[in-house]
Amino acid sequence: MKTIIRDAEEIAKKAQLASIYEVCSYPKPGTVHRFFDFKDTKFEHFIASGVAVGSVMRRAALRGFRIGLGEASLREAEVGKHIRDCVVESRRWHFGGNTNLGIVTLLVPIVVGAGMLKAKHKKFNPKILRRNIVRVLRSTTVKDTINFYEAIRLAEAGGLEKAFKEKKLKDLDVTCKESLKNIVKKKVRLYNVMVLCSGWDGICKEWVTGMHITFKVGYPTIKKVYLETKDLNKAITQCFLTILAKNPDSLIARKNGWEKAKEVSEKAKKVLDAGGTLTVEGIKKAEALDLELRTPDNRLNPGTTADLTASSIMVSLLDEIKP
Repeated sequence: MKTIIRDAEEIAKKAQLASIYEVCSYPKPGTVHRFFDFKDTKFEHFIASGVAVGSVMRRAALRGFRIGLGEASLREAEVGKHIRDCVVESRRWHFGGNTNLGIVTLLVPIVVGAGMLKAKHKKFNPKILRRNIVRVLRSTTVKDTINFYEAIRLAEAGGLEKAFKEKKLKDLDVTCKESLKNIVKKKVRLYNVMVLCSGWDGICKEWVTGMHITFKVGYPTIKKVYLETKDLNKAITQCFLTILAKNPDSLIARKNGWEKAKEVSEKAKKVLDAGGTLTVEGIKKAEALDLELRTPDNRLNPGTTADLTASSIMVSLLDEIKP
């Protein structure tokens, strides 16, 4: 039992570090980082959130161990509850805006899957981890949906009401309390919601695709650059730019439309073409793009890309990549 508790604590610490490393990395165009704050959400708010989720992530990891050992079912993973509890704990420790709803929506299933992996295997195996995560995601319940909706309201994530109306999903509008009745009546599991929203939200799409970007783009990029440079900051920033260049950011799209999101991705690609954060010229271009994406209302913030970078960091840490 002591070994399980120790291993769960280690997985939880890696989840905390994934959040913290993401916000600390620089240059990371258009987002909060060590040299730039948003008006309502500052660097220290993200640091506080990263630390605050530790106890919840530890519980999620322990639940993963129980599932892996056959002591609990996949339906008892309580992904929605753990996501909600992460938001609750984060809000307790700062007065800023939404810092980590997207991040913990990705990290919680990874943490549960990591617990399942560690319960049966001594060595890290990305294929088994991803398979575990997919099983967890597809086993979510109606209760997970209700808890997740509460997490969204507590986090005060903006812009969702318009998105739900535009996609003709008014019955499931996360900003409307009446939706909870429809969810219970129709037995809408959290995975079902993610499927319905995957066409316009990058986090939902990541769930539905079994963490495709995390495992096939982000984590491989971090590992490759890290092995070449032994510099985790360069690996993380290169990961961010690579994800953004290949995948128009859905948060930018929600605020400005997909054409603008694609335009930002093309600019990220030009930074990569110059070497990204691996060359002097690339760093200069990344810093220039960072300034270009700064707007008073943060409309060009690639927030979804940042969340996907955090999940990529988490898998990398599980693979024992360290600064």
